[in-house]
Amino acid sequence: MTKAKIRIKDIAEQAGVSVGTVDRVLHNRGEVAEETKNKILEIAKVNNYQPNLIARALTSKKQCVFASLLPSPTEEDIFWKRPLNGITEAALELEQFQVKVKNFFFEHYNEQDFIKQTEAILELNPSGIVFSPIFSKESLDFTEKLDKKGIPYVFIESKLSKSNYLAYVGSDGFHGGRVAANLIDFGIPENGDILIINLAKNLENVHHLNQRTQGFLSYFMDKGKNQGLKISIEIPKSDTEIIKEKLDSVIKKNKNIKGIFITGSKVYKIARYLISNELSDIILVGFDPIEQNIKYLNHGTINFLIGQHPHQQGFKAVKKLFEYVLLNHAIPKDEYLPVDIINQECIKLYEA
Repeated sequence: MTKAKIRIKDIAEQAGVSVGTVDRVLHNRGEVAEETKNKILEIAKVNNYQPNLIARALTSKKQCVFASLLPSPTEEDIFWKRPLNGITEAALELEQFQVKVKNFFFEHYNEQDFIKQTEAILELNPSGIVFSPIFSKESLDFTEKLDKKGIPYVFIESKLSKSNYLAYVGSDGFHGGRVAANLIDFGIPENGDILIINLAKNLENVHHLNQRTQGFLSYFMDKGKNQGLKISIEIPKSDTEIIKEKLDSVIKKNKNIKGIFITGSKVYKIARYLISNELSDIILVGFDPIEQNIKYLNHGTINFLIGQHPHQQGFKAVKKLFEYVLLNHAIPKDEYLPVDIINQECIKLYEA
């Protein structure tokens, strides 16, 4: 038979003191005679007393402020609406515990704007932060400052292993790149060339895209059947004219391209190019079932999308901060979410 959990009231009865005295001892709130204190602590220890931390958080009058730092969720970067929605949902659930999340945004791929927002967060001095370390160097500088202030941080989308992060929630970027490589490997001739497109400047400093690229290439180094060229390019801006100029040049020089891998979520930008240039024999694979990508998946121009549960990333990250900061729970370091392979046949089930 399971032993019933002992309550503060039970400890008070066994010790022959008031409930208030037990509460002061267990929560270190005021002076209690040493003999009485030791007696109460011994009873609690023998009976394996566990405080009701959730009830304590509910009755707390002090507001706990967390911060989030994400790229601005514009129409151009609509992907970021999904983790933001997860963060917002978690914040609404935690309002009863006096938890508030203040959201900060920076212009995607703008390092200086990222730094500006980190400075604002440090000035706020939150109890914890959720963010995506898109820029490796700048994010490491930020985490060092957070460590000095004792502010815990949870990564989403990608992680910096060298930092002292509390937790990571997301997919494995390296593995995601390998999944994309496997899909393309089965869809093109063994001698077909593959184009890898990074819609970003300074790829080495854009952590998650760099991981995916490395994972993609590693697949062909140790098990891929394809023997064609692997051509990697960076397009610093996702403007239609810049994409056209860059792809016109690459495809003109490489007539044997049979597969294209987009390391980010703007796959639809490349799909538009393929349609306008009547290139229907190229396998196109990229990330995230956002609205624009789904349109071209249903059209058949995009062959596969890789989903990585961004809503869950944001939601779970905030919950982990709450459990650590307010409930004093030990938090598992890494929670890897599965990647989903999404094609035209299953997109309706995925959306449901």
